[in-house]
Amino acid sequence: MNDIKTKIVATIGPASNSLETLKKLIQAGVNVFRLNFSHGTHEEHSQTLASIRKASDELGIIVAVLQDLAGPKIRISEIENATAPVDDGDLVKLKFADGSLSSSDTVYVNTINPAAVLKPGHQVLFADGTIQMITESVADDHAICKVVRGGNLRSRVGIAFPDSELTLPVTTEKDLKDLDWGLKNNVDFVALSFVQSAENISKLRGFIDQSDSNPKVIAKIERRVALEKIDEIMNETDAIMVARGDLGVEIPIEQIPLLERELIAKANHAGKPVIVATQMLHSMVHCIRPTRAEVVDCAFAVMSGTDAVMLSEETAIGKNPVEAVEYLVKISKDAERSFQFEEYKLRLRDSDRNTVSDAVAYAACAAASKVKAAAIIACTETGTTARLVAKYRPSQPLYAASKVKETLRRMCLYWGVVPIACQNTDNRSEEIDEALKLAQNAGNFENGTMAVALGGLSVGAAGSTSVMEVKIMNYKK
Repeated sequence: MNDIKTKIVATIGPASNSLETLKKLIQAGVNVFRLNFSHGTHEEHSQTLASIRKASDELGIIVAVLQDLAGPKIRISEIENATAPVDDGDLVKLKFADGSLSSSDTVYVNTINPAAVLKPGHQVLFADGTIQMITESVADDHAICKVVRGGNLRSRVGIAFPDSELTLPVTTEKDLKDLDWGLKNNVDFVALSFVQSAENISKLRGFIDQSDSNPKVIAKIERRVALEKIDEIMNETDAIMVARGDLGVEIPIEQIPLLERELIAKANHAGKPVIVATQMLHSMVHCIRPTRAEVVDCAFAVMSGTDAVMLSEETAIGKNPVEAVEYLVKISKDAERSFQFEEYKLRLRDSDRNTVSDAVAYAACAAASKVKAAAIIACTETGTTARLVAKYRPSQPLYAASKVKETLRRMCLYWGVVPIACQNTDNRSEEIDEALKLAQNAGNFENGTMAVALGGLSVGAAGSTSVMEVKIMNYKK
């Protein structure tokens, strides 16, 4: 396993869904596996999930599973022979999908009717903007667009209308069927695509609350309207994902770096995990090494304070999935060496006033620094204690002990947290002693090493973090 604090999320696909490769990815440093429900069948995802759980059990390394719902992604229809070239200056007709195949002359669009939303002068972008068109004219049942920047259209490629007003349901019928699969299979996180408001998240929670499962919700920030309502979204969600692909189509791409930093800062202040995603090491889909620009991009995200960085095509369909993870670990580890802990604390001033648990977590980090403790150990039922300690980015190793399997897996996304499984106990003192012993073994600390431990007054009382102690680890024989 790696010893970095930034967590690694890897998307699983044909290049990485074998048991052997999954094991290699875990050993390379993957903490969370993403199942992309824009592709694949339930049967295929079930096989992949079973392989992930088996790989985790056989290696004895805890990992989490993130289900990414497709959302109302607008795509074109299938193309005969899979691709169709469009050249600069070509005129292309856009129509609402009726089951026909798209071609270089006519493109059929699923989900919305192009003639109903386009106006002359509106942009039309394909494949995250790599192919660009401008609307020339609009008729009752079609729009005529001129190719500004051509390329090869692929079957079911995404299409965006950045200048048009679109009204789309965030949760589709397909999403609800996929969510039902996720809840039955006890996934750890559910990512909601194209979030527009806090109501989208609360509606999703309504479906989740009807089940026995309790995955955490991740709001994918990829719409312009989401940026306008980011504070209310942040209050409602459990975590956010900075989905730079679609976001870079919705807003001018040159604004992405500053926006990414602002979103990370907002999530940090709220104590909500944040994932930076899309094209982190995109060249490694084909190449054995990343570009210098990609290395700088990943390091920038880590130094800005992100909890996790995510690989998409690199591990799903790329030629070098394991190598991509290994490079991301190396980049993250080196970037963390220059992470400004003191400067980060200034960004969080007054944020410890939210709750008693928040104040205790802050105090634990401060105490660990002052007494020069070697580690911080959090005893937690739900993972909240560990998440709040991680919020303050302690420089010491952070171990989180829990007897709840789902909690252990969820903590795989939290910055710096090393989850360790403990046994059932009804005594707080015994719980802390066991956590200290497990952490001492995990970190190979010598007897006499100082640690800061925190938890609740009552064992099993969720969300009751109220006790902090400075302890000595003396459990080695």
